[in-house]
Amino acid sequence: MSRPVIGFAGMTHLGLVSATVTASRGFPTICFDPDPALIDKIKLGQLPVSEPDLPELLQANGKRQSFTAAIADLAGCDIVYIAADVPTNDRGESDLTNIHKLIDAIVAVLGPSAILVVLCQVPPGFTRALAAPPPARRYYQVETLVFGRAVERAANPERYIIGCADPSEPLDARLQTLLKAFGCPILPMRYESAELAKISINMCLVASIGTANTLAELCEAVGGLV
Repeated sequence: MSRPVIGFAGMTHLGLVSATVTASRGFPTICFDPDPALIDKIKLGQLPVSEPDLPELLQANGKRQSFTAAIADLAGCDIVYIAADVPTNDRGESDLTNIHKLIDAIVAVLGPSAILVVLCQVPPGFTRALAAPPPARRYYQVETLVFGRAVERAANPERYIIGCADPSEPLDARLQTLLKAFGCPILPMRYESAELAKISINMCLVASIGTANTLAELCEAVGGLV
């Protein structure tokens, strides 16, 4: 099978890092954002995020990675990732309005056999509730990028957790081709299980940071080593 063409929608931290690493694995990659000014800046090398190795990797990808503000350019993709960052307020509440708008716009231009993959964090039930494309062409993928180590994490994933309508069915061959290029285990499960897994990973990260900070404060208070 020839390498599928991969699209990424949303060129902030998640989308830009994920797309650049995907292109570095030899996949033709189309990077879309509805903001023409942002796309122009990226083309000039003015990246909206700072991550070690990201500028060098992007430059090395050359013509294999293209940038566009024209959503119609995603029509030729085999797989399109919804990779826009999700705004979250101080109470931890996410605003999914723009994600819904982005998905609706992409579905309107998506090829008749193309796959849609939701990569951003959404609540359990989100992916299954989408009206289109059909469940067999719709997936949720857990991402575990960390600021300051995002390129490293994207390039060397420990595993891929993939939400499916029916995890007993094989993944689409094009998605398998992409995921297998990273050489890690692939764990299919129901949409809701994968969406919850992402939230659980974040909860464990928050808990570990809170524990470390508490222990550091305790050590300082009792004169122990930090």
